[in-house]
Amino acid sequence: SYLLMKIKLNLFLIFCLCLTQSVAQNSSVISFDSFEITNPSYVGLYDVSHISVDTKQSFDLFDKSSNNSSLYGAIYFENLNFFIAYSASTYNFSEVGISQNNLSLSYVYRLQLSETNYLYPNVSVNYYSPGQLSNLLFEDQILFGGISSDILASNYNQKQYFDVNAGLMFRSLSLIGALSINNLLKAKITDDVESQAKKLKRTIDINLGYQRELIRNTLGIAIIGSYYYRPSMTNQYNFSEFRLDQIFSFDIGLEIGVFQEFFSNSFSSDMKSIGANAKIKFPRFNVGVNYKASQSKEVQNLDNYLGVFLRFNFKESTLENLFKW
Repeated sequence: SYLLMKIKLNLFLIFCLCLTQSVAQNSSVISFDSFEITNPSYVGLYDVSHISVDTKQSFDLFDKSSNNSSLYGAIYFENLNFFIAYSASTYNFSEVGISQNNLSLSYVYRLQLSETNYLYPNVSVNYYSPGQLSNLLFEDQILFGGISSDILASNYNQKQYFDVNAGLMFRSLSLIGALSINNLLKAKITDDVESQAKKLKRTIDINLGYQRELIRNTLGIAIIGSYYYRPSMTNQYNFSEFRLDQIFSFDIGLEIGVFQEFFSNSFSSDMKSIGANAKIKFPRFNVGVNYKASQSKEVQNLDNYLGVFLRFNFKESTLENLFKW
């Protein structure tokens, strides 16, 4: 019946939108060095113009895969105390034939509070082009070929949209703290009439970190705790994620990190995943590899990631190898 087909269409739309939004906002960030994708204030970690590239391939517990690649960085106007940060990301989900492209442009101000304390507020404008069903085959196409007459194929219209994020980061010699409030405009992401349209929910990212030298001139450690609040589009369920990073830095320029992720939703709480990172630092180049393994069957994105990371600094960094910031 028409009612059943309408329900089917709405459920599919919600699934696609939740899938792309959950992965785009934080699920595929598996290294502390990539935190600036979701909070541009992190460009202030090193106060230098730079460009980074990373790509991650996932394989979940049901042998479905996705790919996320990002180009991001910042131009530092040192005399004016601000950055222009940018990012471009693509997401591809093999299981449903959906792709998504995101662009972001941000203004980050560098405010010196004291000799060693700095604050980096930011505002960013984000553009999203989600949900193309380019690789999805419907039942009638499999049986008879040609163009599908399924209501999902004929009624699924992607909607491009803009939204705004705002955040800040504080750093001192040993402490770091960051906050990002996302989707401030609560953009409408479907073409339905206003009363039925699906809208983004505001989300929150919080990070707190501490670093110190463990062995003089030899080994340093940084510990960063993160909290992500992700309310659902249906207003009935909420999802929160906790992440703990432990990063060990050696004076030779080698950096090794491990992390653990935990989730809590309206039904249960459990460990989500564990992972590890390794990076070699040069005055102008950083090269790294990342891995994350899923530990739970109760969450939507059962992702196992393998990724590579490359960063180029347009000016040699003066940061000591034992410290993350």
